[in-house]
Amino acid sequence: MAHQLSTRYWPESERQPRWAEAIGNTYFPLSLEFNPSASFQGSLKIWETASTPLALSRLRSSQLGYSRSEGQVSEDTEPCYLVTVPRLTEVHFEQDGRELHCQPGGFIFERGDAPYRFHYSSDNDLWVFKLPERALHGQIRGAERYTRFCFDARRGLGRIFVDQLAMCAARFDECDADARHMLLEQALSTLLMALRQDERVLNSESSNLAALHLQRIEHYIDLHLCSTELSPQHIAQACGLSVRYVHKLFASTPHSLGEWIRLKRLEAVYQRLRDPHCHLSIGELAYRWGFSDQAQFSRNFRQHFGCSASEARAVPLKH
Repeated sequence: MAHQLSTRYWPESERQPRWAEAIGNTYFPLSLEFNPSASFQGSLKIWETASTPLALSRLRSSQLGYSRSEGQVSEDTEPCYLVTVPRLTEVHFEQDGRELHCQPGGFIFERGDAPYRFHYSSDNDLWVFKLPERALHGQIRGAERYTRFCFDARRGLGRIFVDQLAMCAARFDECDADARHMLLEQALSTLLMALRQDERVLNSESSNLAALHLQRIEHYIDLHLCSTELSPQHIAQACGLSVRYVHKLFASTPHSLGEWIRLKRLEAVYQRLRDPHCHLSIGELAYRWGFSDQAQFSRNFRQHFGCSASEARAVPLKH
């Protein structure tokens, strides 16, 4: 079931501190700036599951400002990001020395691992998608690139992403735990595709040539994970690079090229193991996603997820 709260039932004197506490518990610690000349109203509804740290929320409130300080950032145990979709009025976001003004019909990406300020000057209605680092498995590189732009939510992948958020909220309580997990994971997959394919991000000042090549290599890998020909030679040829340079690019990241491909394939197998509609055996899934050695697959899977593939499939998701 979705969790919800509203200031409607709170005494006036308790609304601001209780709202600030609820916001900190839902996202991460923030300082709130209330309008001193108006009564505050707010409601918050949260859709989440025990099986994934991803969480969707709908936040409705009076005029409000939120800020994140260096001290608050330093207290975090892991990085966390927020994707915010304004539905009613414009929002203003300041981070890394830049300011964005995002109208309804767009969305923004906020880094929780750096100070920022976020505010709106009249009543607003927001979707907020929370992305802890552990849910991303290293799939976002150079997160500061994404805080520079308002992304289009009116067409293409951006529109599909926002529609998925609305569908998730509308049908969440009708679904079992497995389906809820898949709804949130599918929204994340669409979001990542929308971010990666935005040409402004690829060509932004902070995206040097190496980062651009890495982005395109990773995109090629995503599209060809099932291919038996996904070798350094084929990747380099497809991306117009030398094999040596491809390996050099990955030398500056936490994973080598081979490790990255293996992690992406493990994630793909895991997603299908958690899909209640997938009836392929573990061996078939492993082979389909490029693991010809079952013993090696089993070792890699346990090392990455902390459990065996059969345990991942058999243990029911908690509500």
